[in-house]
Amino acid sequence: MASPMFPVPSGTEDKGATDVKWFAGLAMQAIISKQGLPESESARDEFALWAYRMAQAMVRAEQALHASED
Repeated sequence: MASPMFPVPSGTEDKGATDVKWFAGLAMQAIISKQGLPESESARDEFALWAYRMAQAMVRAEQALHASED
């Protein structure tokens, strides 16, 4: 399991977002700010898929470049 982007203290319920979820959120913000929020559910699903693909690519690039702070 991936470690959270911003860990929270042990004993709390929320464990924080993984790198992929965090990066996907940033990618989603970028596409919505550029193209607006789509009306159709299928278009929103496509935005989400694109955001997760971008996030996965960012994690792979981070690993390839050994850019992680861990």
